[in-house]
Amino acid sequence: MSSRPPLTPANPALLAELAASSSAREGAMLLLSTLATQVGASRACLAWWQQGHAVVDAQWTSPDAPATATLLPTPLGAALDEAIDQGVTLGWPPVQEDHEHWVTLAHRTLAQKLGCAVLSVPLPAGPTPTGAICLEWAQGQPPLSPMTRQFIEATVAQCAPLLALQRQAHRPWHWHLRQSLKQRWQTLKDREYPWRRRGLALGAVLLAVLGLLPLPDRIGGHGRIEGAEQRVLVAPSDGFIKATHVHPGDRVKAGQVLADLAEQDLKLERDKWTSQLAQHENSYASAMTRADRADAAMSLAKVQEAQAQLSLVDEQLQRSQLNAPFDGVVIQGDLSQSIGAPVKQGDALITVASTHQYRVMLEVDESDVARVNPGQTGTLALSALPWDTLDLRVLRITPLAQAKDGRNVFEVQAEFTGPVPAEVRPGLMGQAKVVVGQRPWLWTLVRPLIERARLGLWSWWG
Repeated sequence: MSSRPPLTPANPALLAELAASSSAREGAMLLLSTLATQVGASRACLAWWQQGHAVVDAQWTSPDAPATATLLPTPLGAALDEAIDQGVTLGWPPVQEDHEHWVTLAHRTLAQKLGCAVLSVPLPAGPTPTGAICLEWAQGQPPLSPMTRQFIEATVAQCAPLLALQRQAHRPWHWHLRQSLKQRWQTLKDREYPWRRRGLALGAVLLAVLGLLPLPDRIGGHGRIEGAEQRVLVAPSDGFIKATHVHPGDRVKAGQVLADLAEQDLKLERDKWTSQLAQHENSYASAMTRADRADAAMSLAKVQEAQAQLSLVDEQLQRSQLNAPFDGVVIQGDLSQSIGAPVKQGDALITVASTHQYRVMLEVDESDVARVNPGQTGTLALSALPWDTLDLRVLRITPLAQAKDGRNVFEVQAEFTGPVPAEVRPGLMGQAKVVVGQRPWLWTLVRPLIERARLGLWSWWG
């Protein structure tokens, strides 16, 4: 057998090499080879304590070891269990007399079967050993000295915590989760902290209530108030804006003059057709005096044309004043900055909304619109009146989506079912909630996540 190096305590170089190992098994092989070489052992193994038994993880064999001898699995496991259970270094033959106070039956059996000396050293990496190292010396080796035993224990004690950390770092995620749950459970079982168990019980009861007790399921969306009836006043003919008497937000009465259009051109047009009407009437009378039926018929037709044009101009003169069609509020059309500006026939000038009845337009996301049906009830909280809620009822769902703020929404029309405060007017906005059924509150929280995950999985799988 080749000469072995002198016994020296574990130096920083060995610890640095262990720290640089890529895995706990590689570090264990490094420790076994270094330790066995220094103490002259022919074989060495390292086992971890798992579920009440020692499980061998790494083995090292010297090139000079006899090919016939080997560590027997069953007696080896019993010897490792014996050392880990008692938490002390055990071997056979005994190194010191104090070994007689510990159970060494498994080590004596293993040594007799192998015909050599064995020694097991627990791995001290916590309140209880996490494993053990077993060393085997070939036949003919001198007896193990107390100094060699102390060297082995010191080296193992210095390297064991680092090996345990490496092993723990390379554990799978479910192992870490299981260990964390075990620690939490042990903490809950601690009698010194009864409030933790009470808090857990209270949380479980609350979770059960939220998961089982049916509560109103509401779908929310932005809401705005509009007049149930709106009228757009347009320019009756080409002309110019003469004056305006209202501004957006003003309340108006039915028949109230809202704006005037310049009528000078219409008056000139009326004078023109009045003059032509008088001429055609004179021509018609002269033709009747001459008994000229053809000329009389032609003059009569021109008279009728002038009368029609004159009636049209009179109608346009009457419509040069824009009057409120009903009691309401002006929601659009600030003409105060457009006095004298030209307008064309059909141009929208002023929009009046009724204040006797309102409608509420809700913006419901496309993922929720399938659960909204006419007749369902809800509430509306306006930004202008955040402390008051107004009851409403769904009337109809617009079957056309609109893109707003990067998402598709459907407009749902609703009406108020209770009294409406005087401060409410068209154009106010807020947040609306519609009750679509009775479901547990916890389900209403997780349902959108489940539906998105289901849609994403379906699109990915397809």
